[in-house]
Amino acid sequence: MHRPSPQEVQQRVDALRRWMRKHSIHAFLIPTADPHGSEYLADHWKCREWITGFTGSAGTAVVTLEEAVLWTDSRYFLQAEQQLSETPFRLMREGEAGTPSMVEWMGKACAGVEEMRCCFDTRLYAHHAWMAMHRENPNLTFDFAPSDPFAEIWTDRPSLPCTPVYRQDEEYCGAASAREKMARIWNAVQAEADSIDKDHDPYDAVYLHDLAQIAWTLNLRGNDVAFNPVFTAFLVIREDSAQLFTDAAHFSPEMLHYLDEQRVELRPYEAIYERDEVRSTFLFAHGTSLPLAIKNTARIDYPGSHTLDYDLPLWIAQKNVAEICGFHRAMELDGVALVKFRRWLDERIAAGRIHKETEWSVAQKLEHYRAEAAEFLGLSFATIAGYEANGAIVHYEPTADHHSALSGSGLLLLDSGAQYTCGTTDLTRTIALGELTTEQRHVYTLVLKGHIALARAHFPEGTTGIQLDLAARYPLWQAGYDYGHGTGHGVGSHLCVHEGPQQIRKQHRPGVTDVPFRPGMVITDEPGCYVPGEFGVRIENLLLCHTDETTPFGQFMAFETLTLCPIDTAPIDLELLDPSEIAWLNDYHATVRQRLLPLLSNEADRTWLRTATLPL
Repeated sequence: MHRPSPQEVQQRVDALRRWMRKHSIHAFLIPTADPHGSEYLADHWKCREWITGFTGSAGTAVVTLEEAVLWTDSRYFLQAEQQLSETPFRLMREGEAGTPSMVEWMGKACAGVEEMRCCFDTRLYAHHAWMAMHRENPNLTFDFAPSDPFAEIWTDRPSLPCTPVYRQDEEYCGAASAREKMARIWNAVQAEADSIDKDHDPYDAVYLHDLAQIAWTLNLRGNDVAFNPVFTAFLVIREDSAQLFTDAAHFSPEMLHYLDEQRVELRPYEAIYERDEVRSTFLFAHGTSLPLAIKNTARIDYPGSHTLDYDLPLWIAQKNVAEICGFHRAMELDGVALVKFRRWLDERIAAGRIHKETEWSVAQKLEHYRAEAAEFLGLSFATIAGYEANGAIVHYEPTADHHSALSGSGLLLLDSGAQYTCGTTDLTRTIALGELTTEQRHVYTLVLKGHIALARAHFPEGTTGIQLDLAARYPLWQAGYDYGHGTGHGVGSHLCVHEGPQQIRKQHRPGVTDVPFRPGMVITDEPGCYVPGEFGVRIENLLLCHTDETTPFGQFMAFETLTLCPIDTAPIDLELLDPSEIAWLNDYHATVRQRLLPLLSNEADRTWLRTATLPL
């Protein structure tokens, strides 16, 4: 999407204010959101980016008749300062002392305004968010926008995406059909509703708006959203049928036949907002994040409407045998690409030509090697390639226009992943490009120690992410270091690279860090450390949770490392590793070597892999 000039941003704000005056609105809220709670947005829904010019992935804008402000978090402070410069928007540094909340700021900005209306698009705000704003300031009147202003003022707005939808191969999703999955959802809702109130009023539908949940339920995938193989739709499940609200152009004749076999009827996407289409007593998954527009249309008031908030994400998170086999295949494909890339990079270093490369060029080269696999479908997120000081910016992403050149010293942090037909990958390697400082070696080894500790964790059934987090942080904490991001997130099976509900992090998040680990869950293991203005280190693999031994104290669990890629040994301070940690690393490298060597046809690649996995 074209990034506007400050003058264009001013013109867009002026157009919105004209619309606001026309409808007697004093303040308009613009979140970074779509009606599906997606992490990545289709261009059609990038209204906040369009009107502010700020391209970060998180933030909320508020435009009043007199002011314009944007809230975003610390990941994007520097970027927002640069992109909002000379525009009408003022940056609000979310989380910093002295920065008011959005509701607090609006209360002051609107003080003394008679019949003041603060409006928003009900498709983009969930019911719980609306109620939270009311609780924070009951005196503010939060109202529903009479229409979508961007449908009028964004004259060249991209249309809703409509890419071909395809079936996920049974080899990688398992034998359960869409009809069987929908029946499982229906029966779970019925059982839960009965447990709440056996005399409840009749109901006849279950509502899904999360795109990954819809894709998983129907065993379908698409390409409507960058990095996530999903398609834009709503799904309403009934006892013997279902309605899929989406553009019929998504589907070939063959796919239409498949939907008919699964008893899924097509409806126009926008019809989900028509009362006659959806009027029912609904129960739905992720009820707390349900868009207000749907809740208001369907008149949903059943007390058990949050029934599947917990169960459905858990079903998706616990991979079956076919999905686990798909992960293993995806790791082999990724491992082959990474070996080829690392050999190319090391050859550039040895030849003294690394200074001709940039963060952007190495990211492009890695994608090139991944794309050699016939099963490759694209990246699972934008590649993070941060050299030296840029590596200390946790979510730094080089672009064709903004990147740094490499040189023959220091550390390159490379966090990347791919979507393959068989699975999704996500890994980080921090690579020595030459001479390192003592602190760089020290920090790198502490991060590696934490990574190993989590990877070989042995823990009782019922252990949660907030309990496991200490394993990865302990070596860093003992040396006075820490990191601000989480240690691990779930990963989808050829679905979203960020998947819940389970996470490993030090901060308590209800329904996330208190979710016990179960067999089949896939989680990242990615401790890091970032020295501002100097360098960053992160080492990341994917882990698969499985049952281990049973002792007199109960059932114990453990992790299997899925990722197949050598960990750079050049930066390691061997004096900081104990014998068991060295043994773990040697065993891991032996597995990588054993699994990848038969897949490499080029002898130079094979030689590089043997050298990179030599025992310490």
